[in-house]
Amino acid sequence: MDIYHANVWILFSWVVPILGSRGTIDLPHSREMISSENENVLLLKWGYDREMQEISIEIQVPAANWVALAFSPDGKLNTSDLAMGGWDKDDKPIFYDGHIEGEWPPVPDKSQDYELLELSRNKTHTVLRIWRKWFTCDSHDLEIENDTVRVIVVFGEDYKFTLLEENIYRKSFFFLELLHYDIEPEIIIPYEFKMNDFLIPVHDTTYACTFIPMPKHHPSTKHHIIRYEPINDPDSIDIVHHILIYACGNNLNFTSEVGDCYGSDTRYIKCMNSLFGWAIGGEVFDFPPDMGVPIGTEEDPKYIRIEIHYSNFNNKPGVLDSSGIRIYYTPQLREHDCGVLMTGILTFPAHFVPPGAERFRSYGHCNTNLIPKILGHPVEDFHVKTYLLHGHLTVRGIRVMHYRNGTLIGSLGEDKNYDFNFQQVRDLPGVVTVKMGDQILVECSSSTQDREGVTFGGPSTLNEMCVAFLFYYPVVPVAACWSIIDLQHVNDVLELDESETIMDAIMNINGVDWDEETIAKAQSAVIEAKHTALLKHRKGFYVNETSPALPISLPTPYPCHKYTED
Repeated sequence: MDIYHANVWILFSWVVPILGSRGTIDLPHSREMISSENENVLLLKWGYDREMQEISIEIQVPAANWVALAFSPDGKLNTSDLAMGGWDKDDKPIFYDGHIEGEWPPVPDKSQDYELLELSRNKTHTVLRIWRKWFTCDSHDLEIENDTVRVIVVFGEDYKFTLLEENIYRKSFFFLELLHYDIEPEIIIPYEFKMNDFLIPVHDTTYACTFIPMPKHHPSTKHHIIRYEPINDPDSIDIVHHILIYACGNNLNFTSEVGDCYGSDTRYIKCMNSLFGWAIGGEVFDFPPDMGVPIGTEEDPKYIRIEIHYSNFNNKPGVLDSSGIRIYYTPQLREHDCGVLMTGILTFPAHFVPPGAERFRSYGHCNTNLIPKILGHPVEDFHVKTYLLHGHLTVRGIRVMHYRNGTLIGSLGEDKNYDFNFQQVRDLPGVVTVKMGDQILVECSSSTQDREGVTFGGPSTLNEMCVAFLFYYPVVPVAACWSIIDLQHVNDVLELDESETIMDAIMNINGVDWDEETIAKAQSAVIEAKHTALLKHRKGFYVNETSPALPISLPTPYPCHKYTED
């Protein structure tokens, strides 16, 4: 046995006496992992204890002599925190908490924070199950929070931990998800909103829309939508970016042809009340057992607008698409009528990210004072239970901050490791009440070190977005609560030419010779700028109001006495 593996064996001997000392954590969550290089399917199972802030994770791989279970903030193996388990040439078990110092294979951490619960193998599979605290205060360990974790699994047959591409599996996970609800009504009816063999244009970006009738019942009776799932057409799955379903007012003329969502047909933009949606990586979504989206009465929408964003960057011709969303609804009503509020930055070039930025933060402000103003009557407080975060390719983190009287009081959703390819509706740990008059601030942190020009807000995947969808009750007919910053203030701070219009200010920003100094000035200007608040009613009305900047602080790290440094 070489010195490296001998040291590992000594370390393992230290770990062995405490195996099994932890209380049992059930593993109710599971996902499969697949690789384009190999037909094998891996199974990852996990469970956690929120009160104790502990997690157990199990990986099942095809029969192997060793397996590494790695956790990465960005999907790179050399930035991973990992647990390594296996057997040496003498069939003695090896296990350690490790990291990579430059080159594979990994080396043990000085602080061993993973505990081995199971390491076993048979003729067909090898199993590694481990336990750890969410926060270990070891700089080599990834903190487990309300963030996306890129899981990397590597396994092999040899005794030198040789890295083979076909045995490397990657997949994003959200470990702190809640259980799917098993409450199944006696009557549940499926219904589909989808395209029918739509010929996808040979363009980088297409937003295709059409109107589809809601399900009809005679007599008209109230029902609740309680679940929805994507209909992914296998022929176009690599082109479909997102699918959104919007409720329409009942005063429009509806037709079935497909058109440009943001073209000359203004009927499409009059249907802006989000009901639900799907984006890359999304799965089936069950509403909480006390919530449902109301349909079926005379007051409810008779039609929806389906919007599908196609990103055909490879200009593939002749692709027909029948993607969409399947809903499940029931006459067995739930306690609360649920709605979805879109908030964040209005998708418009006033949203900009300079090139060469390591982390540039952009902000969208929702002033809920506008909601009763636009409706003309008092509005009950909102109760938020779930959320969906959405950005494009530069976004690395999203926070939805909740303010009251100008003071930050909590979170309505966050992900410091946002993954564009893993956009999933997530539950908050509990219900959060938003009082009318509270402020909601959406922050997106972007990295543009690989871009040469300014990235502006816009519909293309290569443009940027920064929005959050909040699922709440009781529902009101409000579509969105956005803002755009005072771009003239940014121009002034950067000492640019005087601009008479917002488009002049956008052109000025596009012409800046960006460096670290100008990026820093722009960041300060964005943080301190006032916002023009925009609120959209289901029927398309706006209220505009200038709102002052809110005090912004960076996320507070978990309090550790000190971090272990190797």
